[in-house]
Order: sequence, then structure tokens, then C-alpha cells
Amino acid sequence: MKCPACNIEMKTLVEGIFQCPQCKKITKEKTEKEEELEKKSTLEGEIINGDWFHKHVSLNSAYEVCEKGVIISKTDTRMFAVLICHSAYLKDERYIRLSWWKKSFYQHAGMIKIYEPDVLINLIKSLKSIDQDFDEFWTFKGKFREKKSNNEEDSIKEKNLDLIKYRIIENRTCPNCQKKMKKEKSHYECPHCGEIVILEGYNQPIFNIPPSELKLNFQGNFPINFYLPVSGITIKWLMGEWKALVVIYSKDNPNKKWLRFYWWTRDLKSVLKYGITEIGDGSKLGWKAQKGSGNSNIYNKKFIRPLIESLKKIAKELDWNINLN
Repeated sequence: MKCPACNIEMKTLVEGIFQCPQCKKITKEKTEKEEELEKKSTLEGEIINGDWFHKHVSLNSAYEVCEKGVIISKTDTRMFAVLICHSAYLKDERYIRLSWWKKSFYQHAGMIKIYEPDVLINLIKSLKSIDQDFDEFWTFKGKFREKKSNNEEDSIKEKNLDLIKYRIIENRTCPNCQKKMKKEKSHYECPHCGEIVILEGYNQPIFNIPPSELKLNFQGNFPINFYLPVSGITIKWLMGEWKALVVIYSKDNPNKKWLRFYWWTRDLKSVLKYGITEIGDGSKLGWKAQKGSGNSNIYNKKFIRPLIESLKKIAKELDWNINLN
């Protein structure tokens, strides 16, 4: 029997138990029944018990527990799945985790977590837009942010955001509790509810935008390192957290494009202390990739529709009421 990681012959410890002399990995020989059961339980698109994922992929149960999941795609060296997980310390903290694994022993490659139904709705809607406005080679056929709203709902959202900005600039009105905020060096702070509004050049206010208020337009301005964006959609935007779906490419090979799920965070303590224009790279405004988010990529566009259907299944399992109209 060969080690799946090193591809060298393993030594027999006891009957049916083998160990790799190089990486020391210990493996149990599978019976015919176990192999048949594994084939049945790994069918793509079906809901699988969480124990299967803990046994077959890199998922640390000391920090989070997988309840169940759906595999989107699986090969001998890659796997992509949507999971329902909860914190190992707080069972009531349930969330959706999109996970990517690599190599033959399915080592963690990347992930993004969804905690709110509204963000899940934005994710599904954005995937549909990307599926519609990109061809199979990830060539963009759609339009970037439009100056005029296409429908009444978008128009209302735009007017509400403009009204909130006006009230902040003119009256220091808190966008959360509507009471007066206190002016600090580089931000406003509400003494009543604790809400914070950061001021960017020319005192332009930056504040948390509820996921349901995001317009889900295509844009090209993202704090991306190493690669260049073609176009993408923001699905969550808070002052300290940003999630987006972006089609990217390498400047060394512009013809090769793919979809990446981005998850950025930034240290608001530094923003409040030094101001938004003085932290980190000026173009990135202090945004850094969330620890563990890794390489969460989709290279083949054909996986978008199965992903959408799997997200809908998982939402039902969580009893999340998602209205996609």
C-alpha cells in the first residue's frame, strides 16, 4: 500500500494498519464495504453527515464542528464543499462555510464563512450575476456601476444612503440611533449606542452598510494584492470587514482568469488612532486578508450553478428564510 501524500510504500504496523516511513502518516486499509459506502456518501450535490468531513478532510473539531455539508466538486487532489458548522464552544453559533481543500489528503486551502441570511442572499444573487455576465473563459460581458438605478428598489437604497451621509455631515446624526455623535480626530463616535463613523478625505463619512442595502453592482475597486481585478461584487461591507466575489487575473498571464471569494478585515483601532489615510498602503486603506481565508478559487465556471443549488439546500437545513426576488 502506498502513502497518498508521499507515494512511497508504507510499512505494516499490525494487520490492516500501515505507516509511511517518510511522513509518519498512519492509514487503515479500507474494506470493500467501506469503499462502497465512501463512494455513495461522496456523491456531489447530496447532503452528507458532518462526521464524514471530519474523517476525510482537514477540519479541526477543536475549533469548529461540521454538522453536514454538500460537495460541489471532488477529485483525487482537490475538493470544494459547502458546510454547516458551529463553534466548538458555542453550539448556537451556526454558520455556512465554503471550503476548499488541496492535495491527496485534502489539506486546507481556503474558506469563507457566512453568518447572516442577508449576506447569503447577496452571495447567491451575485453568483447568478457572474454566471450571466461572464462567459466560460471569464470574459466580462456586463456593465460596471450604473449611474442610474434599474428599478425602484435600487433607487430607494441609493436615496437612503445619500440621506444618511447628508445627516452625518450636516448634523452629526448617528446612522444607527439617529442621535448626535461626538467628533474625534478622524471619526465620529456616538456616545449613546457606540456607533462609529470614519471620515475619509474631505470628511466623507464611511459607515457600516447593512447587507440588504448593498446594490450588488459590478465594480473594479478592491484592495487586492498580487493579482488584478476584472470585475466583482461586494456582498458584505462593514468598516472592519469586507467580503466580495471578484474575477481576477495575473499581470503575467492576462488570458488566464478565475473567480475568487475574498474576505478582508482591518484593525479599526489603528484607523481611529492614526486616521484612514495614514495606515498601511494608501490604496489598500489597511485591509488585510482574513486569517485562514487562503486560496478560495473557482477556475471552472460550470461549478457556479451547482454551488447556487447547494447554498439553497444548506439554507433550508439552517431554516434561513431567503427571499431571492
